[in-house]
Amino acid sequence: MKKKKIWMNVAKSFKEAEEFDIKFWKSVSAEGKFSAMWSIVKDFYHLRGKSGNKRRLQRSVQNIKRA
Repeated sequence: MKKKKIWMNVAKSFKEAEEFDIKFWKSVSAEGKFSAMWSIVKDFYHLRGKSGNKRRLQRSVQNIKRA
């Protein structure tokens, strides 16, 4: 089982907090970023009282032009 690395920071300014965030997210793999985002999507659906079983990317058409 892989050990989790826990990051912690006490920032004294917004700039320090932002620098920490940038350093943290640069250290996370693409898979880790996707996993974190998907967790946020699931939380969003849960807070809205939706089951979220039909989750998908939003699809919309903005403009249609005849060739």
